[in-house]
Amino acid sequence: MTFNILHSSSKRVRVRASFRCTLYVQEYLIKLAAGFHKIRHIHFYNDMFSFAIIFDKEGSQQVGDFLKAVDKDVIREKYLLPPIKPYDTPYSIVSNALIKRLLFNVLVPSPIKVLITAYRSLEYIKDAFCSLIRGQLSMETLDGSAIAISMCTKQFDMASSIMFILGLGEQLSLWTQKKSFEDLEKSLESKNKEVWVLRDGERTQINCSNIELNDIVIVSEGNEILFDGKITQGRGSVNESSITGEAFPIDKKVGDLVYSNTILESGEIYISVSNVKANARIYQLIDLMKKADLLNDTKQYKFILAADKLVKYNFLGAALTYLFTFSFSKAISFLLVDYSCALKLSTPVAYLSAIQKLIDKEIVVKSSSSLDIYNNIDTFIFDKTGTITKSHPEIHKIITFYDYSQEEVLRIAACLEEHIYHPIASAVVNKAKEKGIDHPEMHSKLYHIASKGIISNISGDKVVISNLMLLEEEGISISEEQRQAINKYTDNYNLLYLGYKDKLIAIFCVDISLRDETLKVLNTLKQSGKELILLTGDTRQRTLNTVENLPFDEVLTEMTPSTKYEYVLAKKQSGKKVLMVGDGLNDSAALSAADISVSMGEGADLSKQVSDILLLSDSLTSLLELNNMAQKLNRKVNANVTTAITVNTSLICMGLFDLMPAKILSILHNLTTFSIVLTSFNIRESS
Repeated sequence: MTFNILHSSSKRVRVRASFRCTLYVQEYLIKLAAGFHKIRHIHFYNDMFSFAIIFDKEGSQQVGDFLKAVDKDVIREKYLLPPIKPYDTPYSIVSNALIKRLLFNVLVPSPIKVLITAYRSLEYIKDAFCSLIRGQLSMETLDGSAIAISMCTKQFDMASSIMFILGLGEQLSLWTQKKSFEDLEKSLESKNKEVWVLRDGERTQINCSNIELNDIVIVSEGNEILFDGKITQGRGSVNESSITGEAFPIDKKVGDLVYSNTILESGEIYISVSNVKANARIYQLIDLMKKADLLNDTKQYKFILAADKLVKYNFLGAALTYLFTFSFSKAISFLLVDYSCALKLSTPVAYLSAIQKLIDKEIVVKSSSSLDIYNNIDTFIFDKTGTITKSHPEIHKIITFYDYSQEEVLRIAACLEEHIYHPIASAVVNKAKEKGIDHPEMHSKLYHIASKGIISNISGDKVVISNLMLLEEEGISISEEQRQAINKYTDNYNLLYLGYKDKLIAIFCVDISLRDETLKVLNTLKQSGKELILLTGDTRQRTLNTVENLPFDEVLTEMTPSTKYEYVLAKKQSGKKVLMVGDGLNDSAALSAADISVSMGEGADLSKQVSDILLLSDSLTSLLELNNMAQKLNRKVNANVTTAITVNTSLICMGLFDLMPAKILSILHNLTTFSIVLTSFNIRESS
């Protein structure tokens, strides 16, 4: 077992391990790192071997100590941990534990029970001792001290009860994490994609599950690379931030390796597949979830941090109580009853339970911090096409010129647009498919200009399919008759222009309607006091025709990717908390600038990559589901805090006034903690 330092700075070290960092291994490393107070958190990369250690200034020594402390036997053990059983539930875990506990108490002779209890207590006492050596007063210190004192005073049943409840809490917390992550994997695995491959010299589209080793996969600008492989043709700029954490794209050429779950930001490449497994992106989402749970700006993290800070007051209370009363039984009540345990166990469970319930509703939340921020959002910004409107616009009418037939112009248009992931491009391709028109690749190298269109060549003649601006920039001639047609249809349709041999040969009239749920969702958000804004690249007149009856506070048209981005930044700088919903490649920059970014399920891969939340159902109704869950989660966490403080304060008072023996206090405290944790699994409507 070895560690290789890939890169280091004053506050960050990137490490590659000789072993695979599975979910269980990650849990072990995170727990181990918690014992080094200068280590802030660990970020695991998608290759499952590399991770970054983020630490406070002058904490590099602790990084070395941490890596030396990694136990290879524990790592080996973590590899052997079985996956959760499909029939496991919180209730089955509890019932099985209670049955085993009952059988243990009834069937095991007392001397053997004492020996088993003493042996099990050693682990807790060891953890407490190690924590003290590091100069920390953590929950492990408190638990270990209570167990040690119980053993020393021969209260073996009390020590056994404490360990039983603590062990059950850990089981439930681990089950929740594993269940959430496994369900996320299943959710994403069900979303199989179509990819373009080169077989027998012909481009064909197949399901990614049918990819074979050494297949040539074609990836165009803005799309996700689903498979590991080597570039055999073309070049482009690849965003590998999901693997390396580096924000800047990397230029790739023939012979270079590319990896799944990365994004081709520009160019077009042909990839020889070296790994037919296309689900590496699953681990990226899981990694983002785990990383977010450790970020210091989340409510979840703050509760966990506060839990450990409360421990010292338990020891202080115990010491003062003994000093003034000389009563050991009263003093121990502060060790047996604490506020931190319930907070530390229940908060992660509540967050992961909320994330799980959202997954069930086809809403993927990459970061638990998004649920905290959501309650503070006051401004909702929407894209138009594919967001408030349906994802699949249709070609309503085709106007041809110069004796070109509809079949001819559709064949040319479809062979160009098939490379671009955009709703209007899809509309062209779908129209050709509907009419049974084959469109073999006739063009040379293709150039895609975001928000404008495509430029290429067919048999040496320039071909342009674009908006009017790019058409004119490329010198495509437009006759007076064609100008009249443009003026006639421009107010009612989104027009797509096809220029060939320096002439305009066709106009595609694109019609797209609002989503069925748009009006209801926007009205609900408006009634809750949210500011609603629409940013679109479409013309003002067409946009106003679409949004005439919608409650937008502001509608901005003819926006470019850069102006969308600048607008979002300006809103944030004015003090607004901004959530943006988009779907296209041109929304990616603006999405990355928002406080919370939401991508539609059928949006562009780059948009989904930079977004915080994915709406897999491709429905705006999910925003209301998200809003409800964020509110329920906030109420549940606050209720857990209130319950923990109220009940545990009462128990401490009972111990101080000799109203209840220490053993009963311990059991009631742990049962209270367990009850809070258990209710956190199910965030009810009334929460």
